[in-house]
Amino acid sequence: MALEPVVLSLRRPTSDKSWGFVLEGGADQGLPVFVHKVTRNGIAHKSGLEPGDVIIRICATPVTGMTHAQVKAEILRAGNDLDFTVKKRDFNVAQYNITMQQFAATNRQVEVAQNSPEPRAEIIEEHLWRHGGPTFKKVQPKSYKILEQQLPQASIGGAPPPSVFERNVDERSPYLQATEPSIQKAYGQS
Repeated sequence: MALEPVVLSLRRPTSDKSWGFVLEGGADQGLPVFVHKVTRNGIAHKSGLEPGDVIIRICATPVTGMTHAQVKAEILRAGNDLDFTVKKRDFNVAQYNITMQQFAATNRQVEVAQNSPEPRAEIIEEHLWRHGGPTFKKVQPKSYKILEQQLPQASIGGAPPPSVFERNVDERSPYLQATEPSIQKAYGQS
């Protein structure tokens, strides 16, 4: 017993708010255009649209033979005043969901089978040492070399290494010499 098509009028004041439904199907998908989901207390829900309703017309335009993209374009063209002619609960959404889950699971299994090639060779990743192994050149900063040269002289009793603080005030750079009384003192001055 087929139910008669029903006209549902959806109205919204501005396009800021969504209609509150999801459509599936179209000629490109091999399915009739139907309502897949409806947002609870949304505009579509309050107008009487339900999951499983098959869309026959959008405003006065029949959707038979339209692709999913064409259906979406027609809804956009309608603006904020949308009239659907629907066959109530004419599509089994629960069966569609089960079929889509099975299809997705089958696709995942096929992808896994296709993407996992047989191992052809075992790859061992090890570092190859150049020239017989890890031999490192002794690296020493230049300042260490200078200190090493001067330390033996100091231990023998020679002059200690030169220091900035051992210079007389007169020998220091002119910019370090204060010509007037100052509260600043050079490091080491009392």
